[in-house]
Amino acid sequence: MISLPEKNEIISEANNQKIYEKNIGKIFSIVKFVNTDTSLSTKEIRICKRALFKRVEENNYINYYLFDKLVRHKSILDKFKHRYFKYFNNKHDDIYILKANSGEIYLTLVYILDVLLKKNNSKSPLLVATHKYHVDMINMICPDIPYVYIDNYWAQISDDSFIIDNFRFFLLYSYPHLSQVEKNIKSKTPGEYHYFYSKLNRFNIDEKELSMRKVILPAEYETSMLKKISQIGLNLDKFVFLAPEACSCERYDNDFWVVLINNLQAKGYDVFVNLTSDNIDFRGAKGYKTCFLTFGEAFALAKRSKKIVSLRSGFTEFLLQTNVPIDVLYTKFKLRYLLDSIDVYHVMSGFSLIKLPFIYNSKITEFNMFEVSPKQCIDAICRTVK
Repeated sequence: MISLPEKNEIISEANNQKIYEKNIGKIFSIVKFVNTDTSLSTKEIRICKRALFKRVEENNYINYYLFDKLVRHKSILDKFKHRYFKYFNNKHDDIYILKANSGEIYLTLVYILDVLLKKNNSKSPLLVATHKYHVDMINMICPDIPYVYIDNYWAQISDDSFIIDNFRFFLLYSYPHLSQVEKNIKSKTPGEYHYFYSKLNRFNIDEKELSMRKVILPAEYETSMLKKISQIGLNLDKFVFLAPEACSCERYDNDFWVVLINNLQAKGYDVFVNLTSDNIDFRGAKGYKTCFLTFGEAFALAKRSKKIVSLRSGFTEFLLQTNVPIDVLYTKFKLRYLLDSIDVYHVMSGFSLIKLPFIYNSKITEFNMFEVSPKQCIDAICRTVK
């Protein structure tokens, strides 16, 4: 597995490669060369700049070298089988591995999965959730399809689909696909390329084939949410739901959220801030409510709000089905492991929510936070909250 670089590593780029180097003392170093198109990697342990040990991923094999001599040749598919086949049984024919963040998985489960099952003639499919929140999404969007949850899933398989024994596996999505989508959005004129329609092209799906699965809220998610909210005293009859976090979009200035919270409270609204990390501190904003909620619980709460304000994230897609008016803030994509930054204009055009099918566009307001001042944005949000 390719581990994330540590803070003291040197990062450089050349010829579609990112190079990570960590020095250990004066003579030892660890160097990783990662292909930004495929995510396949070479890892070297060096002594005095000479490769002592080398691990190379290539064509679904891992090769191990000692002083440039091949000492082991291991199949990644064999490793996959040894590690994961305990989760599968012969009741299923096709296995769909959900290996992406919430936005990609939401679009797949809501719009694309049913078409794929038909195209692949999957008689008894099984979904593999690789994040805990995938389980909530499956239970709320396609409870009719069996699933298993695999924690700490790893498999650096270079194919979108593969066969082992009697199972067909479909990977949703491979890193090369996700990387290419972002490269296309970044390189083309804003508005020319959209991430959702790239999926339709990838699977050769005509938009006329699409339908939309509705999110169904399980009663237990509502019950557990209400139990947590009762402990923080949120006014469920009059509150605004804020979601200021995202994996890809750069975090927007804390002062913006502080002023927004204070202004909403001045208008008589309670405020719930949905936080999943501990490194956000809205000092200066007093009286807002927060607590840990699961994906399903957060949806259940947002559905009761008067308005949702969200930094653009994968969770934002999911919130569309609350049918609550939603204001979406777009910032540029930050530099991420193997993925480059993208300016806000391409982010907003390439990931715009109003281009998705079967949604109420009138309830979505999108803000380019490079063009709109914080005050203009706050005034617009507060003016339209009802």
